Amino acid sequence: MLITISDIAWGIALSIWVAIVVLYISKLISKKFGAYVTRKAIHMLGGGIVAVLSPFVFNSPLVPIITSYLIMAYLITIRVLRKEMSWFMDKENLGEVFFAFSFGTVLLVMFILDPNYWTSTDLIYVAVLPLIFMSFGDGITGIIRNFVYKRRVKGLWGSMGMLIFCATVGYFVLNIPGLIAGILATVAELLPYIDDNISVPFLSFLFLYLFVRVL
Repeated sequence: MLITISDIAWGIALSIWVAIVVLYISKLISKKFGAYVTRKAIHMLGGGIVAVLSPFVFNSPLVPIITSYLIMAYLITIRVLRKEMSWFMDKENLGEVFFAFSFGTVLLVMFILDPNYWTSTDLIYVAVLPLIFMSFGDGITGIIRNFVYKRRVKGLWGSMGMLIFCATVGYFVLNIPGLIAGILATVAELLPYIDDNISVPFLSFLFLYLFVRVL
């Protein structure tokens, strides 16, 4: 059975948690640190927590996939209606929409390529580890840059923070392939002209999948 009662219950519980983070906790953070840091905090407290817990609480990736697309649809609707949540949303930046899209799509693509991957300890993290990079790695680099440079800029210290986190976690989870994926995620975050909520998860996912299936 691809979706169980337990999956639905956990999906509801984690959706409520994400709503609490976005609608309440993030407001407190915004008052203290501003919208940019708040977005990164939402990445980590919302998406990051869900990414870490998902392999342990869901029997398949379907509920996280569906929930991600529902959140994306909600965020797009908010923007179309011009009712942006100003404490973290930027009218010129669709980062939160791309984040939800990437979260669901990486899991979905892996499911299409291998419908049974959720039952394999190694394969499951081919999809989940890039989401952890996107959630925590990008979150860490943004927060460091905010406090070091006092402005939104892709500076060295932020990249070093992301590299240390992603390479360490990647190696711990998937050994050398995970470490290399963590380095690639850091490089992807620096790429111009493409949102890092797209480049980070998809580049690291592509590498991990090709490594597992080809090498």
